[in-house]
Amino acid sequence: MTDFDLALARAAALDEPALAQPWTYLGQPMDVRFALYRTTEDAQEALVELSARPHPEARRILSLAQRAFGDLRGLLVGLPVSLLDKAPAEGEWAIRETLGHMLTIERRYALQTAYGVERDEAEPVRIPADRLAAAAQNDTSGSAGDLLARLGARRAETNQRLGALTPDQLLRPTIWMGCTVDVRFRLHRFAAHVIEHSIQMEKTLDALGWRPAEARRIARRLAMLLGEIDGLGGAAQARAIEARLAERLASTAVA
Repeated sequence: MTDFDLALARAAALDEPALAQPWTYLGQPMDVRFALYRTTEDAQEALVELSARPHPEARRILSLAQRAFGDLRGLLVGLPVSLLDKAPAEGEWAIRETLGHMLTIERRYALQTAYGVERDEAEPVRIPADRLAAAAQNDTSGSAGDLLARLGARRAETNQRLGALTPDQLLRPTIWMGCTVDVRFRLHRFAAHVIEHSIQMEKTLDALGWRPAEARRIARRLAMLLGEIDGLGGAAQARAIEARLAERLASTAVA
């Protein structure tokens, strides 16, 4: 886990009495709950400033996928390993299986989208199947944090490879589900796929009797904002806010 993952997991695990513990801000008595919300406000301020800058359309689209990944990170960070391999019902995926699928599809989507942009006009619009074979080779061992780190690395690869596509490249044809679409369509699929399976995993956890408490709900919103900040190229701003969260938690009575 990164320092932020540890801080996020710690924040998400706080119970109601811990959230009510004292914390001081600008010389005024507050509580730990406000420390989390104040950090969320910091993230909002950074996101508003970054959003006002000019960005390629492709980067803006992929920032939505990074926002969705932040939400997923907030949902699963610190999840007990015992919950990763429990299926909600016979024939349904456990969390580990769902994350393994997401690892595969993240890479498949990236390969297919890049092929649509880079292929020679003489090459077929559909990517050759052998180019996708490596996407299914994934390490799904370890904790939720391990799996999130691998998916985060895949997302970073996608953003790096596809975040600067030109308007003309967004119009290039590609194949999805047997239909001819354009690269712009494919870019929007990244966020939608993360959201789809985040909701699936919420349903899985609910069926297993695990429900996020208030602190995790706040932490998820913060992680979403930080994901979008990262997606818009604000890595330095995101790391500064992440460090601020860790410092604020360390300064509270629940340290």
